[in-house]
Amino acid sequence: MSGGNDNYEAQIRALMFECARLVDHQQFRDWLDLFTEDGSYSAITYENNQENGLYLFKDDGKESLKERVTFLMGFWQVGRGKTLHTLSNISIMPLEEDEATANSYFVIYRTGDDGITRFHACGEYEDNLVRQEGRWLFRKRKAIVDNGVLPSHFTDLI
Repeated sequence: MSGGNDNYEAQIRALMFECARLVDHQQFRDWLDLFTEDGSYSAITYENNQENGLYLFKDDGKESLKERVTFLMGFWQVGRGKTLHTLSNISIMPLEEDEATANSYFVIYRTGDDGITRFHACGEYEDNLVRQEGRWLFRKRKAIVDNGVLPSHFTDLI
């Protein structure tokens, strides 16, 4: 990747870590700013992804993402407790000057009202990224959840 920006991998990693941090701190309005206007966020189980099956959810465009944020901020559900996202095995591939793809693994832990932290979910992110006005953003983020560990109350951001 040219254009005087040799740190694109570090910038994309920073975006991915910022996304996890914002979700963990329930700063969902700030999370919106990590997506392009036509951004897409979805979740699907591993099995359904292999068979082109149904998504758990799919939000296309900023307005749809705003509806998800409204949902997550508690207007339509009760609180979820504290979460902790970990990311690993990050792989980034440049496509064009201001476009890239990335893949990573995630593990999410959740602390319940009882104060006990438990494993919540794990899987893989598939990201399409674009640099706009010098800043990397998600154009598409798909969470592929290991359906063997999908919690029965699974409704929030991954």
